[in-house]
Amino acid sequence: MVDPKIFSLMRDLGVGTNPIDVLRTAVSVLGSFDKEREVGRMQTSLEAKTAVLAANCHRVPAGKPARLPRSDLGFADNLLQMLTPKEASEYERWVFERVLILYMEHDLNASSFTVRVVASTLADPYAAATAGLAALKGPLHGGANEEAMRTLLEIGEPEKAAPYVEKAFTEGRKVIGFGHRIYKNFDPRARLCKEYLKEMLRRRGDDDRLYRLCDAVEREMWKRKALPPNLDFYAAPIFYQLGIEIPLYTPIFAASRVFGWMAHYNEQVAEAKLIRPDATYVGPSNLKYVPIEER
Repeated sequence: MVDPKIFSLMRDLGVGTNPIDVLRTAVSVLGSFDKEREVGRMQTSLEAKTAVLAANCHRVPAGKPARLPRSDLGFADNLLQMLTPKEASEYERWVFERVLILYMEHDLNASSFTVRVVASTLADPYAAATAGLAALKGPLHGGANEEAMRTLLEIGEPEKAAPYVEKAFTEGRKVIGFGHRIYKNFDPRARLCKEYLKEMLRRRGDDDRLYRLCDAVEREMWKRKALPPNLDFYAAPIFYQLGIEIPLYTPIFAASRVFGWMAHYNEQVAEAKLIRPDATYVGPSNLKYVPIEER
């Protein structure tokens, strides 16, 4: 359970505040409110409460009451019931948990590396997670799932995928949700989520237009740029089908990735070595000092 004073602080930030800013601020304050002093208990508390804060970082600043966790549910089911009042089927809950697992850890991405840098100073887990959230805010790292869903809604129909992609490239715009620094040919996480989305729609008996739209954009991007979809591109429509508000997609990323962050934190602290990269000066050399009075 999160201290009500933290929800009060989140409410004071006000409607329109970026949810990741709200979450980052709340996690930072959590480090002052939590009474745990043993690192392992700090991490368990942080991991559990980040999910609660993530689920409420959009609604509480808007003046809505916080949705609270239930003691009878596991982690994924609890997070989902806080994110949306919509009742999910057993398969949908299973899919949501799998997407969280796929988001949980992924090598030395920007936020995980940031966490390791902070951990190398022996700062506490709250400080490291706060720094990780700061890195996650950047559009080149976090936020892609939100933009991917907005793009899909903007395109609307599978038949409009080709002209949309063509227009985007003509105007020099990126199509969010494609390309990855590691996966050059395909992202295995995206392949899994694509199948999850297809099966979700089939089990519901819904029109598969959203699936066909995603597939059409994917085919067009590969044909034109040989760029595969990444996890964000197919996680977004899954979240959308579950009834989750778009501004909460990146906070969901954080609620899952905090477990990966803490794994990196533990490795780095165990090494007890400060991360201090060397820097090579590439500026002008052989300069002559000019006294101030002569400048």
